[in-house]
Amino acid sequence: MFKISKINCINIGLPLIDTIHMSNVTMTKSNSIIIRIQNNYGEIGWGEAAASLSMTGESAPGMIAAINFITENITGKDIEDIEDIYKLIATSVYGNFAAKSAIEMALIDLLGINQKKSFYQLIGKKIRHELPIIWRISGSEKEIQNALEKRDEGFIAFKIKVGAQDLSYDLKRAENLRKKLGDGIQLTADANGGYCPKDAITFSKKSHSVGLDYFEQPVAGTDLYTMKHCNKISNIPISADEGIHTMHDLHKHYQMKAAEGGSLKLIKFGSITSLIQATKYMEEKKMHINISGKAGDSSISAAAIGNISMVLSKLDWYSNVSIQYLGDDIIKVPHQIINGKLKVTEGYGLGLTVDEEKLEYYKI
Repeated sequence: MFKISKINCINIGLPLIDTIHMSNVTMTKSNSIIIRIQNNYGEIGWGEAAASLSMTGESAPGMIAAINFITENITGKDIEDIEDIYKLIATSVYGNFAAKSAIEMALIDLLGINQKKSFYQLIGKKIRHELPIIWRISGSEKEIQNALEKRDEGFIAFKIKVGAQDLSYDLKRAENLRKKLGDGIQLTADANGGYCPKDAITFSKKSHSVGLDYFEQPVAGTDLYTMKHCNKISNIPISADEGIHTMHDLHKHYQMKAAEGGSLKLIKFGSITSLIQATKYMEEKKMHINISGKAGDSSISAAAIGNISMVLSKLDWYSNVSIQYLGDDIIKVPHQIINGKLKVTEGYGLGLTVDEEKLEYYKI
């Protein structure tokens, strides 16, 4: 057992190697809230959640306000096991799922350090040892060359960001990439909800002919009727991301046949227990599953995604992390992606050591 002694909240922006172009957002650097929690033994746990008005509706100032509110209510509380953490965070504040997920992550990391257990041992049973990672293709002039290089490095899954350019241009990009990458590679397109219904329907009709394996979030997350229509006319599965934040959202997509799979993020569900519950539901309904972080996340988030991914019995649409797109990280020994697979550092909790000088340097 330990007592929560101190919680610090740090707003950071990390540099990206290249600008990331999505349908409704252009990113030149990341924006994450980092949580540092210390217990009465002096042990420290770390958590992270991206600020994303376009994904969760949570801005950095709003998340900081929510975290300060939660801090006032949980400082001094005793933590004995993971159930204590789940209960404490679930009732700490209404909504604010990204903010809550960062604090929960830090507390589980701290619990692992305190109990000398890895993060995954606290949340489930290790099922998989290899974690293939999806490589994002965001519209650079050398995207085909870069994709071929990554394929040769061992990547087996690629996601094209579409919706920022003309529809016919995006379709041609997909077709060219499939021809160059060949068969046996998972190739998908993600519109991030950026297409109008007419263009989404057109893209869905042609998605199979250009060699795509599935099409993610064609239209806004609230437009389930167009999602349903796209799924009906498409010869490949339609996936939901921005449209799924809760079990209710997930059930509604399944019930309406608006998606055959989905991308699940901790910042949307707010807790690991809710996210794992969602994966079990999806497996039961024979839906496809992807676990993802947010563009620009550091190795803290990557470590959490890796540990969560290891305990899932189904993960056929693989995992997404962002450390490969960062110009710098805040971890002394950043996680590595080798042969297209994330190598999760073994150790207690998340198994990482934060470079607090870099944390201060990238503070916003």
